[in-house]
Amino acid sequence: MKRRSALLPTTARAVALAALASLYACTTATPTASVSGTAFYRERIALPPDAVFEAQLEDAARADAPARVIASTRIASPGSPPFAFTITYDPAQLAPGHRLVLRARVLRGAEVLFASGAGTPLPTDAAPVEILMMSATATRSTASPGTGSAATAPERPTLMRGQYTYLADAGVFTDCASGERVPVAQALDNAALEAAYGEARATPGAPMLATLVGRIAMHDAMEGPPRRTLLVEQFIRVSTATCAQPDAPALEDTYWRLVALDGVPIGLAADQRAPDIVLQSRDRRAAGFAGCNRLTGGYTVDGAKLAFTDMASTMMACPQGMDIEQSLHEALAKVAGWTLDGRRLDLRDGAGRSVAMFETGESGQRAAGG
Repeated sequence: MKRRSALLPTTARAVALAALASLYACTTATPTASVSGTAFYRERIALPPDAVFEAQLEDAARADAPARVIASTRIASPGSPPFAFTITYDPAQLAPGHRLVLRARVLRGAEVLFASGAGTPLPTDAAPVEILMMSATATRSTASPGTGSAATAPERPTLMRGQYTYLADAGVFTDCASGERVPVAQALDNAALEAAYGEARATPGAPMLATLVGRIAMHDAMEGPPRRTLLVEQFIRVSTATCAQPDAPALEDTYWRLVALDGVPIGLAADQRAPDIVLQSRDRRAAGFAGCNRLTGGYTVDGAKLAFTDMASTMMACPQGMDIEQSLHEALAKVAGWTLDGRRLDLRDGAGRSVAMFETGESGQRAAGG
């Protein structure tokens, strides 16, 4: 009896301590909030099995800087749209005067397959949000639900250089070749442009030279009627150079346009876009256009040695360009080295034979159209 009664106080203390610990955990837990929605695209395109869906909750209150990511969620192999998502976040992260918006995109490695345009504001009644995403390979500009139609045939993507700045929750681009000043659509590869600018700018709103593959077309505006807008098909880099100071070509972070395979010049129709590639040094990713589909993968470089890894494409069929695309994939699989002569890049196999020849048009002319 004495042994049993001696154990009772110890047990009672343990129960009391557990209750206190539970109460402390409840009172100190981080408060959370959440937002839910669905994202979709209209094209009847099956996603590759390694695709990833990503939704981001952003604070777009600052007019002189890209939106700040508050929280995000990712879904691997999301299947077919619509994609349902829930983002949980900490309200304590929100600054006074915050303006929350949602963006969504589908990625395959570093390649953007689909992306939403302007950030979708959160509804005041906490209702689920619907987000429309556009294809990075779309041939028409797609209007958002509830807005006017801006579906007009755009110009072909071209290599472009221009002064870029970010103000009033949107980017503005002044083309070096034409001097035209246009807003930048918050879609396709614009997120990479905004992120690079945010990291490299000296002061908020400072202009920087942006190099990209893009097209200017009529596009729905955040406010007012549709207007001419830059759609960034592929971001290349930003720098402190100016339009009058062309960048010297280098293996990486340079736009390269295919001109020959196995020593034979490629033949293109008058309206056919030339295949191209950019080796992105920030993450050692290769991205470009293979002739019909987007091209993406990895690469390794060691001095004069070069090898491409896990190269893949989207899965669209095209009336032209499929033969060049297949030959380009075969050529990249053979690459073992590279040489650079002025504005010409020669990719060679292990025996030193040329398997793919590229040129860059970064002297200011538009070369991505073929």
